[in-house]
Amino acid sequence: MELKKIRQVISSVLGELPLKVGGNSFTPGSFKRETQEAEVAENIGYTETPTAAVLTLTLNASLDPSDFKTISNDTLTIFLAGGGQHMMSRAWVTEAVSLETGELKVTYNSAKSEKLA
Repeated sequence: MELKKIRQVISSVLGELPLKVGGNSFTPGSFKRETQEAEVAENIGYTETPTAAVLTLTLNASLDPSDFKTISNDTLTIFLAGGGQHMMSRAWVTEAVSLETGELKVTYNSAKSEKLA
């Protein structure tokens, strides 16, 4: 399933984030499955490891980069152009945010995401 473009992101800490067109991506929380080989086909299987939800954004520089420094328990609501919605609860910013040519690049992770609509 391919997700549509991100239309809007609302942060419980910062409010509506000023998205820049392009450079935004969302990967819902999922599982990584690694095949476990065996001597007979009936015994082949897999191990499953959860993977974090990831939201990578390019923002207009209307926010101060230091606004993101202490974000470690944010709730993000992600609105997609096709009408879908996802939520990342207890999200954190993964690294320091820097100002580059009038834009901010920020990456959020959370243990999981939830599809709302």
